[in-house]
Amino acid sequence: MRAVLALVGACRDEERPAPPPAPRSLADYLTTIAGTDEASRTLEVAAWRLDEATWKRTVVATYRGAHADYLRAFDARSPALVSALANRGAITTRAHFAGDPELTRGQAQTRWALPVQYPSEIAELDGVAIDAVFVRDGDRWRAISGLDSVLRARTHAIEPACAVHLDHARVGRCAEIGWVIADAALLADTARLAHACSLAANLCPR
Repeated sequence: MRAVLALVGACRDEERPAPPPAPRSLADYLTTIAGTDEASRTLEVAAWRLDEATWKRTVVATYRGAHADYLRAFDARSPALVSALANRGAITTRAHFAGDPELTRGQAQTRWALPVQYPSEIAELDGVAIDAVFVRDGDRWRAISGLDSVLRARTHAIEPACAVHLDHARVGRCAEIGWVIADAALLADTARLAHACSLAANLCPR
């Protein structure tokens, strides 16, 4: 009887579907791309774009209306991303945190668009930053790149003299007021933007 029960149990185990494979880490994923031919890299980078639905459920409310701007900026940065992965090398990744002094300007300002403690990641190839912020979308990796240019353009359209402050808004007090500038520009809150710009004149390098 025990033998029969064991056989039945084994059959049931065989009927259970195998669990899906664990999603690849960002490092493993980028390693499969680095050093491939340009056409392959171009196709893969194009697949990093967040569609509108994914964008809206990823970013904070202030940024949700900037999807079209994000796409244009991403497309403008794509050739640089393709080039950044031209060679095979050591891919390293880490969590994307505000205040990290090694962030590029784009990576630092993308942090403003994401919820607190959102599990975004950044990557380097042989110690050189890949200028994008990576987010997981199911079993795929997507990326945000070029958002700093969106924020500068939005600010310039309202307060041209203020936009230059965002060029220095990466860490420290300048980054703190830069977040306010970006937020006010996206919301077209002119009074708040003017006040933030006056503060940035003293907090940001010239």
